Amino acid sequence: MGKIHNALRVKVREADGRRVAPTAGLVDSQSVRAADTVPTETSGFDAGKKTKGRKRFIVTDTLGLLQAVHVAAVSVQDRDGARRPLLWARLDQPTVETIWADQGFGGRLVT
Repeated sequence: MGKIHNALRVKVREADGRRVAPTAGLVDSQSVRAADTVPTETSGFDAGKKTKGRKRFIVTDTLGLLQAVHVAAVSVQDRDGARRPLLWARLDQPTVETIWADQGFGGRLVT
């Protein structure tokens, strides 16, 4: 993220009485239906949810301030799609020691 985003994040965290650098965060995904005009190369099909579209992987700090976002085809499993945004969040905020996630992110991602 850019310098402006980091400066705003610092101000919000300070205003809430938090440390400037976060030590914990959350990761989650959200499936979004794609319009018919979305190219098939950038969308997928989730057979479990019967959804065609994309999936957003979002990492936030505990205040809900954005750390990283990755968009992939909805067919990408949570544990696979979370790798990039978790790496980006770690590189941007090395003070983060704990990331909470639901069971969909388990398995290979955790180990």
